[in-house]
Amino acid sequence: MITLPHRWRQLPAEKLSSKVLGLLIALVILLFALFGLVGYNRPYDEDPNFVAPLFTDVLIVFMELLVVLAMGCAVWSMTRSLKVRGKSEAYENNVPIKKIGYVVSWGTAALLLLSFLLGSAHSMVINGVEYTDEFWLKTADMLIVSSLVLIVVAIGAMAYGATNFMRRDHVR
Repeated sequence: MITLPHRWRQLPAEKLSSKVLGLLIALVILLFALFGLVGYNRPYDEDPNFVAPLFTDVLIVFMELLVVLAMGCAVWSMTRSLKVRGKSEAYENNVPIKKIGYVVSWGTAALLLLSFLLGSAHSMVINGVEYTDEFWLKTADMLIVSSLVLIVVAIGAMAYGATNFMRRDHVR
């Protein structure tokens, strides 16, 4: 099990998360700078019309690692949140926090499953190569559709929250 140094455990959650975010941003900037500035114009062995940047594999592995880490954190956070909320009160300040937690968790899982099942599996031709793997085509479509739906939901929630301030002013 990974343990944090003693001084890191004493940090508030906001400070720890901001340090981790800063570290990730610095690492992303470094990797993309290396990708774009070092060995970018190397010709591809099989077709010299294409380029094969030197740090392509490093960038792909880094992105895969970030996706796996994000999925692990999401699953851990969801199970921990539901477990902790299962023992606490269902309402806090007249807000149904337990119900909101279950709706968000199960709604996101249902959205991912539904967008995977309804996703397109039509083959695609990219750079002259035909991609026909149904699972990965559906997975890519699932991630794109789910991201777009969640962005629209977030914009709607922000608009509703912004109008809440205007509604409060009219009540007074």
